[in-house]
Amino acid sequence: MQYTENQLTDAVSLIVNTRDFCGNEIEAIQDYCADEGIQDWRGLWKLASFRANAEWNSFKKQAGVNLKYCM
Repeated sequence: MQYTENQLTDAVSLIVNTRDFCGNEIEAIQDYCADEGIQDWRGLWKLASFRANAEWNSFKKQAGVNLKYCM
């Protein structure tokens, strides 16, 4: 399934914010997909979590975390 760039951006932000508050990102994505009428939450989660990992690692680097913990 194809997702819009807005859906991917929203999902990445949702994952990063959920991680920041130590929440369950899979539940958050499932709720988001239910609200948006997206059937394939797993597909969106896989794509968005890849991007979210890159963003999360960049935040860790900016915070001065040792690089061995940023990959």
